[in-house]
Amino acid sequence: MTINEFFKHYYDIVCNGDLDGLDQLYHSDSPFLIGVKSQYESIRKQLEMKIEIESLELVAKQDDLLVVRDNILFEGSKDGATQKNRSGNVHILTRKHEGEWRVHSTSCISIAGA
Repeated sequence: MTINEFFKHYYDIVCNGDLDGLDQLYHSDSPFLIGVKSQYESIRKQLEMKIEIESLELVAKQDDLLVVRDNILFEGSKDGATQKNRSGNVHILTRKHEGEWRVHSTSCISIAGA
């Protein structure tokens, strides 16, 4: 799976899928998975959302670490009203013993209206 395919799948789960699917995308050592799932569950109760990846860049790579930066367009709708914003995020992916890459953490680095 390419990095682009990985993050398209990630954001599809975030917006439309069973959030337990994130378990397969987060590293078992990540302390953030429970909070991420809770955050998206809360957002889903308030809004219908759509996330479109506008750009994706591999910033750094080591044997056991990837740093990926994305820019996304977030669209949230409720009762016919739509709000859009763009955000930039940095994702840290890790792996153990030549296993598959998994998200360890994500940080939002910018938000702007769209």
